[in-house]
Amino acid sequence: MRSPDRPAAAPPGRRIPWDRTVRSAVAITTALLGAHALAGAAGVPVALAGAVCSVNGDHSGPVRERAVRFAAILAGGSAGLLLGRTAPTPGWGQVLCMTLAALAAAVVGFARPADQLFGLKLMVLTAIGTGMGTGLTAGRTVALYGLGCAPMGLLLVLALTRRRGRPGGGAAPGVPRVGGCGPARRDAVLRLPLCVGAAAVLAESLRPEHAFWLPLTAALAFRPADASVLRRVGGRVAGTVLGVLAAAAAAHTLSGWTAVLLAVLVGAVFPGATDRSYVLHTALASVVVLVLAVPGPPSDGTVITARLVDTLLACGIAVAVGHPWRRRPAAH
Repeated sequence: MRSPDRPAAAPPGRRIPWDRTVRSAVAITTALLGAHALAGAAGVPVALAGAVCSVNGDHSGPVRERAVRFAAILAGGSAGLLLGRTAPTPGWGQVLCMTLAALAAAVVGFARPADQLFGLKLMVLTAIGTGMGTGLTAGRTVALYGLGCAPMGLLLVLALTRRRGRPGGGAAPGVPRVGGCGPARRDAVLRLPLCVGAAAVLAESLRPEHAFWLPLTAALAFRPADASVLRRVGGRVAGTVLGVLAAAAAAHTLSGWTAVLLAVLVGAVFPGATDRSYVLHTALASVVVLVLAVPGPPSDGTVITARLVDTLLACGIAVAVGHPWRRRPAAH
């Protein structure tokens, strides 16, 4: 089953999705500038999380469908941040929060695409909420996430306004539910929280002061479709390595307006790269997290190295829990 926050893979030679390219560049750059202006450097990580989530959920389909997806991203992410902020300090309460969020995401994971997006953002932003914005109140954290989502929301409002009154312009799509029930669904409902919970436990044991990255990566790498787990894990590792190398090269040279230029570039490249390769998608997301979302350049490579190690550990957990290790069919 394809990830609900990514559009279908583009066929070879497909033109650049200019509509999404412009929206992505505007959304990420505006979120970066707005967060700096309204909340300072401390507010940038959460705002950029909102911007990236809104960009990931965007596509070139009907405006009303895009609006439904956006609403799911805004609601799921906000709920996840609130849940994550209920355990703001390192501890086993964070493990419980992230496991519960993964369970909820698994329960709605076979419903409509918008429901899948809600569950995915609930799970991902719960992990982020435990580690980002710890110096902010829960309400301010959610407001910053909304600030990051706001540019895409405003673009949607403008698009809806332009299409009002056109024939068929206000019709909502008959979006089908994603199939899945019985043993396959029960299996996913059990394995996803097990995967995220195991990653959270390992993070608390190894790096309790910065424990969100490991379960966050496990949540993104795991997929209930057995055949996709190894491909996704391989793409996650390769993309993280590529992103880490790019971040290491950029972290000590970017400041001020050069960071804004990087935000414009990453935002513009994000949709087309995501269509074509999960490796490129992961690499660009890593650059956002490791360079744009960091208040200042790291003094050494410890932060970047820790992210890479956590990614490898999380992907190992995703393989161990998500790969079929196929059972033999029962004899009849």
